[in-house]
Amino acid sequence: MRNLKNILILFSILVSHTFAQTCCTSGTPILSSLKMSVANKNILQINLSYNYNILQDILDTDIKLNDNTRERLTQSIILELNYGFTKYFTLAALFTYVKQSRTIKPIEGLQNNLDVLGISDIVILGKYNLIQQNILSKNDLTLGLGIKIPAGKFDVKEDNILVPADLQPGTGSWDEIFWAYYSRAKIFSSPLNFILNLSYKLNGSSKRFGKQFGSYKFGNEFISTFGFVYFTNSVFTPTLFLRLRNTAHDEFSNEKIPNTGGWWLNLVAGGNVAVYKNLTFRISGQIPLYTYLNGVQLTTTFVGSASIIYRINTGSSLGI
Repeated sequence: MRNLKNILILFSILVSHTFAQTCCTSGTPILSSLKMSVANKNILQINLSYNYNILQDILDTDIKLNDNTRERLTQSIILELNYGFTKYFTLAALFTYVKQSRTIKPIEGLQNNLDVLGISDIVILGKYNLIQQNILSKNDLTLGLGIKIPAGKFDVKEDNILVPADLQPGTGSWDEIFWAYYSRAKIFSSPLNFILNLSYKLNGSSKRFGKQFGSYKFGNEFISTFGFVYFTNSVFTPTLFLRLRNTAHDEFSNEKIPNTGGWWLNLVAGGNVAVYKNLTFRISGQIPLYTYLNGVQLTTTFVGSASIIYRINTGSSLGI
């Protein structure tokens, strides 16, 4: 009987994922938000961001379909805190509030709208600086290890029906995060800096359908962001990056769910504005250059982001 129930649940998942959106695990851009290297000793870095992700393209593998019946908008407010306990070790925490809006516009029939919002999962990440950038070294290398804590709801219902997993504010799973940051200053003795950011999330599973049923697992996620920052003598610093992202298939009871996972290559252009010595404003936009998906999926058309970064010298006894 239990196997029959699992089969019925798997069938319902397959139907709901016919046009699944796997651009962001549970709709929240967790890994792509972890961008900062270590903070200096006794410095608290506060990064408050707004992320706007519009999904209007439906692709079959890498072919765009002529289908305008579905649309999704994911809006996130993200708070990232970084505190430098020493000049080598920084502890980071990431908190997110997310709102997802889904619109289905059938050729015939009534339009269906669904909004899901709430606090998402929390990330705690420790970062250790192995190589510091200084007058003797142009290189900077930092490694990080952390966890994602299932703080967001993953059992939101609409009309007493469980909302699809990729629309839930949280995932319901404990995940491991591996992170790395590398930069090299003054490329070709110019104001050009190279930056590479790597992150990998090893996802756990959750019992979103109840303890008596099988486990749901989002596909493991890898992100590589690499590009250049050009430091000018003005208050504006332009940036240009490529972002490569891969997610594996989602799974239910160890069975792969079709129409989930794939590869995304995006161009990310933006810049930083030095408002004050401790205050920076950052804005960026990204568009897909190439997308290769597992099956048919609704995917990102454009992502916009705006951030305010503020640094506070605490001078507290927390510094070691």
